Amino acid sequence: MKKFKSKLQKGIVVLKNGRVWDPSKKALKNLDVVLKDGKIDKIGKIKDRIAKGSLVDLKRSYVLPGLIDIHVHLREPGFEEKETIESGCAAAAAGGFTAVCSMPNTNPVTDSQETVRFIKEKADNLPVDVYPIGAVTKGSKGEELAEIGFMHEAGIVGVSDDGIPVLNSKIMRLALEYCKKFDIPVISHAEEKELTSVGCMNEGFQSTKLGLKGMPGVAEDIMVARDIMLAEFTG
Repeated sequence: MKKFKSKLQKGIVVLKNGRVWDPSKKALKNLDVVLKDGKIDKIGKIKDRIAKGSLVDLKRSYVLPGLIDIHVHLREPGFEEKETIESGCAAAAAGGFTAVCSMPNTNPVTDSQETVRFIKEKADNLPVDVYPIGAVTKGSKGEELAEIGFMHEAGIVGVSDDGIPVLNSKIMRLALEYCKKFDIPVISHAEEKELTSVGCMNEGFQSTKLGLKGMPGVAEDIMVARDIMLAEFTG
């Protein structure tokens, strides 16, 4: 893939007939947006004359602030055959996302200051901001707390073992206590593995009809309940 370069269009461009969402007022209005050298200059009904070639008719398409995806798998380092930081950011930008939070399911797992710095450096010149999520436990193995403080210094915005539940309640308690100091969230994968390990779909009428092992919804409820109680206990 070619290296990203700034594509901000010079001069004035008017986006006409868009449906503009203003989150500060929670309002959706039919407005025009004037861009000057690639940045928003004004929003409203534009009646001024504009130069030829600078008008874009949005035909009532939506105009939104940059979207943020809080759960993406960039997979670099270690699984570049699946995704890279650059290719993931290209996909995000194409979909209107200006920031993403990258999960720690990399190789090595994002459980150290060094790996967090690697991700930040790789994303430095890309058009999408990348906010790394560090692992809760070393190697996401659920056995020992990861270096949360050091990772926070390097730039993580939260911790999670991604698709792996933290089964050890003591470790989850410690993670909550540590993250409280740094004011970052612990993102829980809510699953009681003993109830889901042999399942391949939701447990219910359809799983019985198809003769497939099901995963009961209570497997999620149990972990959510535990984490709520631990969150209350740790403040």
